[in-house]
Amino acid sequence: MTVGRQPGRRLGKFVWLLLMGVFASLHTIAAFAETADVKCANCHAEQVKDWQQSHHFHAMEPATPQTALGNFDNQSLSYQGKKATFTRRGEQLFIAMPGLDGKMQTLAVAYTFGYEPLQQYMFDAGKGKYQFFPFAWDSRPQDDGGQRWFVLHPEQTPSDEFHWSNMGQNWNQMCADCHSTDYRKGFDLESQSYHSTYSAVNVSCAACHGSAEQHLKWAEGDKSIADKGYSTYIGSKTPLFRENDQGLMQAIGEIKPSRQVQVCASCHSRRSALSDSQAPDDYHNTFQPALITAELYHADGQIWDEDYVWGSFLQSKMHEAGVTCTNCHNPHSGQLKLPGNQVCTQCHTQNIYENKKHHGHVLGTSGSACVDCHMPATTYMQIDPRRDHSFKVPRPDLTQSLDVPNACNGCHTDKTAQWSETQIRQWHPDSQYLGSEHFATAFRKGDTVAADAGQELTKIAQDPRYPDIIRASALHRMAATPGQNAVVAIVRAVRDEDPLKRQGAIEAASAYPAPDKWRMLNELLDDPHLPIRTQAARSLARMLVQPSETALNKADSARLRKALDEYRDVQAYQADRGFAHTNLGNLEQELGRSRNAEKHYRKAIEIEPIFMPAYVNLADLYRIRQDEAQVQKVLEQALAINAEAPAVHYALAMSYIRRGDKPSALPALKAAASGPEASANFVYTYGLLLQDRGRIPDAIVQLQKAYELEPGNPDMSYTLSQLYASNNQYDRALFYAQKLNALVPGNQQIQQMVRQLQQQQKD
Repeated sequence: MTVGRQPGRRLGKFVWLLLMGVFASLHTIAAFAETADVKCANCHAEQVKDWQQSHHFHAMEPATPQTALGNFDNQSLSYQGKKATFTRRGEQLFIAMPGLDGKMQTLAVAYTFGYEPLQQYMFDAGKGKYQFFPFAWDSRPQDDGGQRWFVLHPEQTPSDEFHWSNMGQNWNQMCADCHSTDYRKGFDLESQSYHSTYSAVNVSCAACHGSAEQHLKWAEGDKSIADKGYSTYIGSKTPLFRENDQGLMQAIGEIKPSRQVQVCASCHSRRSALSDSQAPDDYHNTFQPALITAELYHADGQIWDEDYVWGSFLQSKMHEAGVTCTNCHNPHSGQLKLPGNQVCTQCHTQNIYENKKHHGHVLGTSGSACVDCHMPATTYMQIDPRRDHSFKVPRPDLTQSLDVPNACNGCHTDKTAQWSETQIRQWHPDSQYLGSEHFATAFRKGDTVAADAGQELTKIAQDPRYPDIIRASALHRMAATPGQNAVVAIVRAVRDEDPLKRQGAIEAASAYPAPDKWRMLNELLDDPHLPIRTQAARSLARMLVQPSETALNKADSARLRKALDEYRDVQAYQADRGFAHTNLGNLEQELGRSRNAEKHYRKAIEIEPIFMPAYVNLADLYRIRQDEAQVQKVLEQALAINAEAPAVHYALAMSYIRRGDKPSALPALKAAASGPEASANFVYTYGLLLQDRGRIPDAIVQLQKAYELEPGNPDMSYTLSQLYASNNQYDRALFYAQKLNALVPGNQQIQQMVRQLQQQQKD
């Protein structure tokens, strides 16, 4: 079945009957949720009233003229060269748009999704699968540019993950567990169908508080029930903080242990779900959280891609001091507890911080609000600005050295970062921030594989002055720079009480030989947290096929196999995605079970045909079997689906080279190196092949591009230096030789190369 594709025909009587069944079931679910909410409202009327005005309440609703904010009065919008239309028939809403075959199809709107600043809409794609339409309604006021339909991802094609027909726009897998309560995915691999269920269509009381069964008994008079019937305290750690005479924040009253931030993180974080577990306070057993990586954040930890708050907040001084979400937010309405700067001056002294001497702006103007400088917004989904919750101090000096954004130039776009730094120094000549050491420098070195990255990352990973998530993210980057100092940091992190650092330790150890990894990581097979156990098992899987002298004893082998079974269970939960089957294929290949691996890769391609890593890994399996004909067949199949996939073009080029056909490899490598997702390695290899083919000027262009992508890689500097020297361009050759000498200090051969080039430059 082609996902989301239905015949473009008028809806008949049978379809109407089908729709009546769909909406009847939705009303039943809504009634169930309403009954549960009424019970809460008996005692908590104010909280329920707040909740009914919240994003949580409107997270997902059956689509009706009352819940849908969009204009369905025969509206139209240009889409893919045709006209999409938005119409209403009685109480039911419809959207007509071109399907994958280009023919018009009319689809019933089943649900609304969200409500401000935009609202999305879902349709039934068959077999229990719900997809999002490619359109959204801009619910902002008309004066702000709203009250209009727009295409959410206009650049997406059918080979893109977030095209409306693909899994990036699938409700069951991507969105349901946060927008509904007590969600169970219910994917059946054999029929490739969903039997998804939930107890409430939106985010209800139970989504955060858990089951109210014992609480209701307590409320009805059974005072023998401890803690009012709740097993977990999720209130704020403390009601208020104040600044003391030394300018340090201190809590007023006793700080109570709370798992509130973990509960909120269940949805307000970038993470992967490992199971259907619905324990709201058991975050580290239910999810695999994302760390502060270059794919999601700027080097200084500011948000780049969507991080959903938690990853930012854990970096902040607020979190370190014990501040929780409800110190600033009403937990039921989701709104700020107080207007504007008053939220901040609950704790921060008003006459010091809400003062032009502090922020340099006239009160009441842009730049005088605390959030303008300390919570700059990044816009997602075209119209949805979200504020950074790491509460950073603006650092225009880091903008100059690392090209990270700063709040000053976010507003003053006509000024330079140097101008911004000068302004701050005038206001705060004794600033402890400008010019100070920052983890961003080490992170950027790690991301560009600088020669001294390992040493700096190792220091950060072991420095208690940094937040746990920063130390864990330093460990994550250490995978590219193994060494003895790194081993010490890894072993310490493995025994750290913070699960994020243990997660980072597993990634840091990935580059070491299997026996060394075993010595560092094996105790994590018994970790209390599921994602730690499963990732450790996956990292150590090769120990099951080691030579006899390093083989595991029976007890350790059983420990590893047990944790690997849990890893397989996690992949089985994600069996509706190509990556899960690819992960299983990789595991089977590592265990020497090539035929099993082949089956998993092919299942990945069947489940999610646009998932290119499955093709690349399957092709590599055939490479190992020395079957280049099959290699090329698989890769050409992939390119028929996504003609621009860089990794596929690169793998195809390597196949041509192995077969001695360098002329055919050249255009394949060019395609691999030309796209926005091209890696430094792809570009570097393309440059080497151009050099091999005698196209020196073109080779230099590509090799310099590779150097710019990864300036810390010694290979880039060495190759450019040698290439320029062979063409008698000694000034340029010396430049890159000196760069290489700085990257690899103390290397006598490199030092000799520098001296020779200096002499040749003089001659």
